[in-house]
Amino acid sequence: MEEKPSPSVLDQLAHELELAKKAEEQARNHRLTIEQQLCDVVGVKSEGSHTSKGDYYKVTTTAGFTRSLDQNTWADVSKRIPQSISASLVRTRLEINQKQLKSLQLFDPVHYQMVAEAITTKAKKVAVSCQRLEAQ
Repeated sequence: MEEKPSPSVLDQLAHELELAKKAEEQARNHRLTIEQQLCDVVGVKSEGSHTSKGDYYKVTTTAGFTRSLDQNTWADVSKRIPQSISASLVRTRLEINQKQLKSLQLFDPVHYQMVAEAITTKAKKVAVSCQRLEAQ
């Protein structure tokens, strides 16, 4: 009978990560269940905050809506309402075109250095993914 080799450090750590993710999901599901029970006890407004106090805790539920704008429809609607309303209702947000910025860095370093003065760069968290390989 052939003996299987000991799992490598990579396999051990990947297994630990898999177990941690399962525990994290279970904890998340448990938290969501408790939050729903608290909402049932405290109550929830359709939009805004609602607070209830017990002997030891104050619990606040806050509900709201995410609203997004259809730019094509807004272009039409904004022409039909006073400019004083449309100007204060919708904001414009500047954002960086990442692909163009990387291209500028590569092909025009002088102008990139100028542009970089206006940009704050922070490293993202490193993503780690593991996939269990089935026994063959």
